Amino acid sequence: MVKGLIRFAAIWALSMFATPYVDRFLRRLAEKGPQGLIQEILVELSDRYSSTLVHAFGETLGDLVLGSKKR
Repeated sequence: MVKGLIRFAAIWALSMFATPYVDRFLRRLAEKGPQGLIQEILVELSDRYSSTLVHAFGETLGDLVLGSKKR
């Protein structure tokens, strides 16, 4: 149970604090990158999926450090 609470807190904190930086990074890449499809993909990632990417990264990191959720 303690591992679950630590995992939840770590993923929540990572999502809250890292998402704005990931969003800003992807927007800058889109501004400086080539026009066309790549720019559209980067804008879409920064608009809709930056928090999802950070959350998935946090879960993966939690699995590596604390072990798998499932027993």
